[in-house]
Amino acid sequence: MSELAKINACAKRPIDIWTNFIYYPLSIRLVYVVRNTGITPNALTISSLILALIGCGFFTRGVYHDVIIGLILVQVSYVVDCADGQLARYKQHFSPVGGWIDQVADRIKEFAIYASLAYGYTRMHGPDDHIWMYATFALFVLFLLEYYGQIRMGKPQPAVATATSSASDQPAKDADGFTRAQQLRALVPFRGFLIGEQYFALLAFIVFDAVRPFFLFVGILGGLMCIYRPIIQYIKLKRSTT
Repeated sequence: MSELAKINACAKRPIDIWTNFIYYPLSIRLVYVVRNTGITPNALTISSLILALIGCGFFTRGVYHDVIIGLILVQVSYVVDCADGQLARYKQHFSPVGGWIDQVADRIKEFAIYASLAYGYTRMHGPDDHIWMYATFALFVLFLLEYYGQIRMGKPQPAVATATSSASDQPAKDADGFTRAQQLRALVPFRGFLIGEQYFALLAFIVFDAVRPFFLFVGILGGLMCIYRPIIQYIKLKRSTT
């Protein structure tokens, strides 16, 4: 197996299609370049945060040309953010501090991106209370979705349960409608509004200078996912206990 293939195997999957086909090909190659250097996963995390904050500085100007520069920097920051975990798994460098830094950096970036976009919008279009309301609601649902991602309903099933299940039961489980729906859901562009989907939405809207529609899109879709995710987790829990 080539080194690039080994790094690719260190990428978290399953993941949203945008991360898998746009951001991961870049982050995997970044890890390949830095793998034999003194650059650490934490250094990549901090670099991602700095790039995003610089990009947000351009967002605050509100001028389209500057917003595009900021957008590029923020998109690159997500590529670097993907690379930090891949490098950690590739080198087997894990630490509670590293995980904490990654989580804190992500929340800072989210707040900075939405606040700076809203501020830049008001600089170009004048005071607008609604834009701040939309930005605040979008941030709220993103933080709530992140909280959902940190918890799992129920307790993990013991490994012996899988071993004792009969081979004849497995095809039936694989063939049922819920399982097929979950498999097809992986092909949906915004299947759970995961972080990669959020960054792609940022790219798709802001490149057209559509700040207000972007906030509304995030708020509405994120709000729906705040309802959808717990329902799916509950269904999975019920299925695992029957």
